[in-house]
Amino acid sequence: MHLNLHKKAYKKALIIANGYEAYHDDVEEQTESIYYIDPYSQNKNHLESLEIFKSFLKQNNLDNETTRIIYGSGLEDKLAIQEFLENKFHIAGNPFSKYRFLSNIYNLDNNIFNEKISLPETSESYHYKLLSKKHNSSGGVNVGNNIFSTNTYYQEYIPGKTYSISFIANGEYSKILGFNQLFVVKNNIKYPFLYAGAMSLGLREANIDFPKEFILNLSSAYKIKGYCSIDFKLVDNKILILDFNPRLSSSYRLYTRKYNNLMHHHLGFMDNDINLISNKYYAYIILYAKNDLIVDESINKLENISDKPKIGNCIKKDMPLFTINVYSQQKDDLLFKIKNRIMSAMEIIDCYNTQLDYE
Repeated sequence: MHLNLHKKAYKKALIIANGYEAYHDDVEEQTESIYYIDPYSQNKNHLESLEIFKSFLKQNNLDNETTRIIYGSGLEDKLAIQEFLENKFHIAGNPFSKYRFLSNIYNLDNNIFNEKISLPETSESYHYKLLSKKHNSSGGVNVGNNIFSTNTYYQEYIPGKTYSISFIANGEYSKILGFNQLFVVKNNIKYPFLYAGAMSLGLREANIDFPKEFILNLSSAYKIKGYCSIDFKLVDNKILILDFNPRLSSSYRLYTRKYNNLMHHHLGFMDNDINLISNKYYAYIILYAKNDLIVDESINKLENISDKPKIGNCIKKDMPLFTINVYSQQKDDLLFKIKNRIMSAMEIIDCYNTQLDYE
């Protein structure tokens, strides 16, 4: 399908995501009017129920004929809203029914795995060598806590660095964008695996032997569309898949800086190749409140941050404060810059540190 980029693709778009700013500017290029629902930045929870969500749509005149849905996160436990959107609206990327199925990695066909790439062991009961997790979750909120809550499963705990691979697909064709290292919050007892950002490692430069045919087979077998990412561990030079995100995720913000027209491709307009436009290395770090706090003017001392709260806003303990954006011409310098930016932020605002180094 050909799209004249000088003409808007849609009249309206609704972004649903925790941290909508990562997608806003790219979506704005494709649509005449843009709306968003972000539970982290809005006082009212428009996703509290289907009726409240329908009221939001009505108030903003968002109908199924003119509105495209851009989904990242926020509907993990909102089955009624998911089903309503899938039945009534056009959703960029994968439909919610496919998202729910594929988010459970143990639903994936065994034939796409091999000796090089596999899944961690699971158990029906908990013990100290396992992590409690929930399917269809995001941000690490439901990892390693709520051991005995409903819809919980127990996955083998694997220490060390966590990586992800980002790619984009159109149902059959797929293109790998690059590898990333993922970070979690440091010393958070309530949320020990709370997602705290990522840094790009490059593609060939990452020196990770990830079977490229796995992405091709996965995309083809399940007709995957749009931007996706897979989290994994490296153990004895073998890949263990931890999670599959068949949707927009935070790592998108790394690659919209490296490739042209990435949202254009996520929306399904794969009429040209995705060209690399930057050789820089990028990172972002999400900082969380260590205690309840009121945002004051000292936040203005911090440079190159996004998802920035307004002065006077009350941020609850363990909620995201803002996102630090970092880049470097050299991969070896990136981690050093990340550490300095985090330390500078911690001097200004009461926030958690980030786990960057691993034994």
